[in-house]
Amino acid sequence: MRFAPMSWMAALLLAAAAFAEDPRRVLFIGNSYTGVNKLPDVFLEVVKASGRKEPVVKSSTPGGRTLKQQLSIVGTGKLIEEGDWDVVVLQGQSQEPAVAEADEAVRKEFLESAAELCRRVRAKSPKAKIYFYETWARHADYWSPAGKRGPDVGADPKEMQSRLRKWYGVATKDNDATLVPCGEAWELNYAAPKPVRLHTKDNSHPEYVGTYLNALIFFGKIYDVKEPAPAWQGKLDAVQAKLMQGYAAQVLK
Repeated sequence: MRFAPMSWMAALLLAAAAFAEDPRRVLFIGNSYTGVNKLPDVFLEVVKASGRKEPVVKSSTPGGRTLKQQLSIVGTGKLIEEGDWDVVVLQGQSQEPAVAEADEAVRKEFLESAAELCRRVRAKSPKAKIYFYETWARHADYWSPAGKRGPDVGADPKEMQSRLRKWYGVATKDNDATLVPCGEAWELNYAAPKPVRLHTKDNSHPEYVGTYLNALIFFGKIYDVKEPAPAWQGKLDAVQAKLMQGYAAQVLK
C-alpha cells in the first residue's frame, strides 16, 4: 500500500507523455466519402469529447477524385505545401482499388499515385504519419436485381470489400503507412442480424451514422485507442452510438 501514490504518479506521467504526443495538425485528402457529413469535423468532435488536445484539422475533398487527380488539384497541393503536418489521411476514389483487382492500368495508376502523394507529403512534412482510408463496399442493393451491374468492382459486397482491403493494404505496406479499416466495420455491421443502414439511398455514400463510425475508427487508429467511447454522439441516440462504438472496437483490436 505504501507504493500506491507512486503508482498513481507513474500513471499520470505516462498519460501526460501520451497526450504530449497527440497530433497538432491533421490533414484529410479525399473526395465525397470524406466530405459528406464532414468527416474531418466529426473526427474533431470525437477527439475533443475524448479529452484529447484539439488539433488543427484541414481537408481537401473534391467529389469523385482519384489519387492521380489529387496530384493536380490546386487546393490539395497548397495544403500539402503548408507542411508541418503530423497526420495525413489519403482516400482514393471509391471504386478504383476494387477495379484495380482486374484492371492492370487502374492498379498501376492507383499504386503509383499513392506513392507520389506520400513522397510529396513527406518532402514537406518529414515526420508526418500517413494513413490510408480503407472505404466500404457498395450496399447489396447496388447489385439488385441480379445482373444489373458488371463485375468491375466485384460480384457482391463481400468481393468488393475484399478487393478494397487488398489494394489499400498494398498501398499501405508499400508506403510504410497505416491502414484505417473503416470498411471492415461496415462489413461487420451488415453481417449482423439487424444491421443499421449505413449507406444513403444511392447505395454508395455514408449516412451520418456511417460517418460517425468512421470517425471513431480514425480516432482509435491515430490516437491508439482500442475502445473509443466518447460521450459525444452527434446526431445519434445513445443506443446507436454505443453500437457503432462496439463495431469500432472490434476492428481496432
